[in-house]
Amino acid sequence: MLKFKKEKHLRIFSLILFLAFIIKYNYLMLQVFYAPSLTALIIRNLFFVIFYLKLIEPLLISKKIRQRLFLILMIFTIFFLSNYWYNSYFGNFLSIIDILSGEGTGSLSMFEVLFTHIFKFWDVIFIFDLMLLGILGFNSLPDLELYYEWSPGKSVLKALPLKNSALLILILLLVQVAAGSYIMGEESPAKLYKSGSPYLVSVYGILPLYSIEAYSYFAREEEKPRPELQDIPYYKKQKQLSSIQTLPEDTNVILIQVESLDAKIIDYKQQGKEVTPFLNNLKDRSLYFENFYAQKVNGSFDADLSTLTSLYPVNRSYVFREIDLSSFQSLPLLLKERGYQALAFHNNDRNFFNRAEAYPDLGFDRFYSQRYFQEKIYPVPQERGLGVNDYDFFNSAAEIIKKAAQKEKPFFAYLISLTSHTPFDFYPRAAAENFAGVNNNLVQNYFKSINFTDQALENFISKLEAAGIMENTLLVLYADHESEIKAMEYESGRDFTLWRNIKVPYHIPLLISHPEIENKIISREGTTTDIAPTILDLLGFRELPQQFVGSSLFLDKEEPILFLHETPHILKEGQLFLKELDNLIKVGHLKDQEKKVTISQEKLEELEEIINYMRKIFMINQGEIFREVE
Repeated sequence: MLKFKKEKHLRIFSLILFLAFIIKYNYLMLQVFYAPSLTALIIRNLFFVIFYLKLIEPLLISKKIRQRLFLILMIFTIFFLSNYWYNSYFGNFLSIIDILSGEGTGSLSMFEVLFTHIFKFWDVIFIFDLMLLGILGFNSLPDLELYYEWSPGKSVLKALPLKNSALLILILLLVQVAAGSYIMGEESPAKLYKSGSPYLVSVYGILPLYSIEAYSYFAREEEKPRPELQDIPYYKKQKQLSSIQTLPEDTNVILIQVESLDAKIIDYKQQGKEVTPFLNNLKDRSLYFENFYAQKVNGSFDADLSTLTSLYPVNRSYVFREIDLSSFQSLPLLLKERGYQALAFHNNDRNFFNRAEAYPDLGFDRFYSQRYFQEKIYPVPQERGLGVNDYDFFNSAAEIIKKAAQKEKPFFAYLISLTSHTPFDFYPRAAAENFAGVNNNLVQNYFKSINFTDQALENFISKLEAAGIMENTLLVLYADHESEIKAMEYESGRDFTLWRNIKVPYHIPLLISHPEIENKIISREGTTTDIAPTILDLLGFRELPQQFVGSSLFLDKEEPILFLHETPHILKEGQLFLKELDNLIKVGHLKDQEKKVTISQEKLEELEEIINYMRKIFMINQGEIFREVE
């Protein structure tokens, strides 16, 4: 009886162990890596079943082996959860490049982000298998006698000799690779890797992906490469400027990137109280683009890149740190050719995301960072501050801009705010507004922090208006991304109806204000890649650099918007698509706005060329494996 009980526990342990692995593995493949080939995945699952039953399960009679397998499952679960949480926040898998090149906001803040922003109480289901194995008390099971009656039952596989089983396993593995390779166009591993992780994992699996990525990362050159930008896709034949409205040539430009500013928070009221009263008023005095989206596939610097260079950022490419940008055309460089001063402002450390090196390459004359500002009005404890608070930052920046305005040359000022950065607790408590009826701490903090930034912006614009500067200044204000809050009391993003796991586009506001521009709401879709062409269009430019991909938002014709995750996303007229190899797959739409949208084959070819072009210039520093496919 005791022997039977031990065998039963061992059978349960074996079943849980295998199911825990296979379920998590398939979830990763389908929901995180977006593997497009179900055929290849089914064959790989069959391979895992036979491999486990013939080579792993018989070893479970050993207590030491069971302990080691449990440890392996724990490590795999950590790997799974890391990718699961990262994917839920960024929409991509957690790559080696992200781990080694990404920048957080400090260890405490990252844990706050995890537990307030990402972790959901039902995520404990992903460690339920480990809990069950612990409850079984498998560790107290002694070594069993060396016999195989219990494993693997009366299956056909039991009758096969080990040599034949090994041959069957090898054949299955080869068939899976051959089938996956055929479906993926029989491309080389290097070509599949550059095309995107879904295609490589479909053929070779997750471990080879990370192996190739590690080689690619550590084999790259120490000196930052300088991309060749002459090979321009034929999409350049398209019209990019409207020439409809032109402002005076000496018009100043202020471009403000607000941290985590949701489009939804504009005009939002909490129990009748406006969260952003100044921005609401500014919207009523501006051109407001209600269908505008951010470019974020890596981090906030994607907004800088797409806004200043009119290019699409690419996943796994930390451009500011890895690439020599001195050959790139940019908004500040083009304005400097017209005699502008180009000034950048940010209240964080100047080296964060390597902006201190990138900004001079992009044409900025001066970069005013954290060390230029002091918290005089609203001091924040250093241990809780991410940088100088927005009020003191904008207050000081206004004084610098007033001095720049006294010079004979017009100025271009690019300002990035900070206080409303997740986890939204960097605001000065003394200046915080309270919002009644909000019990969720994350939502309350977001309302307080974005309201504080709203106050800072009001003071900033008021000071410049009092100095007469805004009479001849084009003001453009947008966000780097949404707050990404999903709570009962407030949810940041637009409501999409989806039938695939996909990261929906970040819906952000875009306000354009100038005394000569009529205020109205525009429904045209656009993205941060279109900001520089729009500004240059208003300033009377007749052509754009060949490198620029975006188009003026004053054009009537709307182009599809690209988001270059590992599997490219395409948005057109509220309809969301995935670009998988040569296929365009519709995966969702704005809620209650489903309609039939067609994208011509010619346009798909153009999009494919743009995708390849972006990957070519932005993934140039990822090892010899990329140059093998040139």
